[in-house]
Amino acid sequence: MDASFYPSTVLKIAAVVLLGIYFVLHLRNTKLATYIYILVGIFVIDFIIKVYNQEAFAVLTSRSYYFLKLIFFFLLLLALKDFKKEHLEKTINALFLIAQINLIFIVIGFLFKIDIFKSYPYTIRFGFNGIISEPGISSYFYMLLAIIAYLKYVYKKGSLVNLLFMCIGVFFLGTKSGLLFLAIIAFIHILILLKKNVYRISFVAALIISFVVLKDKIISLAINSFSFGPYIYEKHGLITFITSKRDLLLEDAIVYMKQNWNVGNYLIGGMDLKAHRVEFEFVDIFMFLGIIGLFVHILMLKKVFFHKKQDWLYTVFFITILLISSLGGNLFFSITNAFCFAVVFSYLKGINTTKEVLQ
Repeated sequence: MDASFYPSTVLKIAAVVLLGIYFVLHLRNTKLATYIYILVGIFVIDFIIKVYNQEAFAVLTSRSYYFLKLIFFFLLLLALKDFKKEHLEKTINALFLIAQINLIFIVIGFLFKIDIFKSYPYTIRFGFNGIISEPGISSYFYMLLAIIAYLKYVYKKGSLVNLLFMCIGVFFLGTKSGLLFLAIIAFIHILILLKKNVYRISFVAALIISFVVLKDKIISLAINSFSFGPYIYEKHGLITFITSKRDLLLEDAIVYMKQNWNVGNYLIGGMDLKAHRVEFEFVDIFMFLGIIGLFVHILMLKKVFFHKKQDWLYTVFFITILLISSLGGNLFFSITNAFCFAVVFSYLKGINTTKEVLQ
């Protein structure tokens, strides 16, 4: 999504402003507030440099827009620390209700081939995201809720039906990130079901051998599962197919940086993501805020979500979402996705995982 103005932009800016006010009134002296100040400082320094160099106004507004979206996530993380468990529970229940209602539209779209409910309307590509506007939003939405449903199913004998609904939602989106997520969750669950390590090792070994033997057939099946697959694969190769041309965007961005960046840019960024967004999430953060900004970002994730030892499944799913964002982007630079990510993993931090599922 670029920095164009949409009606929803007003709501997003209002959300950032409200969180900013709450931060100034109640959170400005907290330990984690230091990270906010560093990120704001990096952005302001770059902004001043760009004004001095008479950078185009469109670039300044574009970077401001992307910064507001990125800083929203950090402001929200601090605000959520003041949330009571029951408030997070109500928010999660509301998200599940939205997901279940939207799943009805996904199924209707699939059964009656309704284009407006498709992930990629008016194309032959498979995928239905219901009334949620973008597949990049619905993918994270259903994946994150599937994580909650799965952990509740494993640790608290939660609803299997709810878990299946969320996984069905992920599948019908028709995105590569969704299919990767389903493969990971299936792999994890099989390891849990195989009670002895010898069985788990044998299963992993069988998977590796099967892939080596059937590699060409598996790659062919994956490529032909997408309408655009054969064309991209024949023209650009396997990596470009897997990354949906993002590797080509990365090559262009690298060329631009070599020609236009100095040492300062590598430290504090300065890229206009409207013009040179790669959608490898951590690459985009580096280009936007430099090495310092990327380091602060990762450090704050660690401080907030891993300030104490977490359950192994929590850690695996946290890394899974970061891995998917590293390949597909649109997590921290999307206010909707950042909100869901922050709420879900803040909620899961407190989940009771006393039941041992992998011994």
